[in-house]
Amino acid sequence: MAGNLNVTWIHGAPNCAISTDPPIQIHRFDDDTFILRQSKCSEPGTAAHPGPSYEAPFMYLLIGTTKALLLDTGASQSPAIFPIASTIGKLLHGHANALGQPTVSLLIAHSHSHGDHVAGDDQFLGIANTSIVAPGLATVKAFFGLPRWPYGMTSIDLGNRLLDVMPIPGHEDSHIAVYDRNTKLLLTGDTLYPGLLVVEDWPVYVRSIARLKTFVDANPVSFVLGAHIEMTNQPGKWFGLGSLFQPKEHVLQLEPRHLVELLDALVVIGSHPRTDRHADFIIYPAGQPSPPLHP
Repeated sequence: MAGNLNVTWIHGAPNCAISTDPPIQIHRFDDDTFILRQSKCSEPGTAAHPGPSYEAPFMYLLIGTTKALLLDTGASQSPAIFPIASTIGKLLHGHANALGQPTVSLLIAHSHSHGDHVAGDDQFLGIANTSIVAPGLATVKAFFGLPRWPYGMTSIDLGNRLLDVMPIPGHEDSHIAVYDRNTKLLLTGDTLYPGLLVVEDWPVYVRSIARLKTFVDANPVSFVLGAHIEMTNQPGKWFGLGSLFQPKEHVLQLEPRHLVELLDALVVIGSHPRTDRHADFIIYPAGQPSPPLHP
């Protein structure tokens, strides 16, 4: 099965009280790869974040012959509202049954440690053959064997499926990118996606993008897939933070040329961070005024 991104993603509703969206949309990219999106109308279920989750993060399930990787667990804790663990369990069982094979073990890691990417972790506690890389820089460095962070790379063997893992801090200090040698997908979390690229540490982010560009120069990339969509399908226009309804949104996938465009822009901006709007993303140093919706 060739990789397929011909999909219309759930994108919220004008009134979440009457939304018919499932809590999790599942898209099968190929036989062994699933892309999941959390509904904007699902609730995080925490005192700190009471209302619907406008984040609508994407999660990625990559299945090999001996192990599967789930990258990120979403923005909600409650299994009643956001059943990420049971959903992943059904996908893994269904995949195994179709092949007549035992269900593979599951490794859970995160693109980075922000709450909208790790909230579902607790749903997986106590599930057999499941391990979680706990959020946080020390744990990520130790698990992946990256003592020279943010330099160096490592790989994970899922069984006939090798993944390369590389540090790309700047948005958050434990951020990683994952490259799948089978599909040539590059998963970039919140570092590069069609939306507001929030840069917390400018020089660190610039160096991360430069290293990522070097990697892409040496490896074929089919698509760059991030963790959110915040841009509309009109060049340079975004929905704004907190949007619960995103009709006519940008496609999820970016391309290697977008990484080149990002690095070129960062080099031009230099050491004086500023907001910089592009057709498919907006570079945004943290703490500056939120950019307007239109260019």
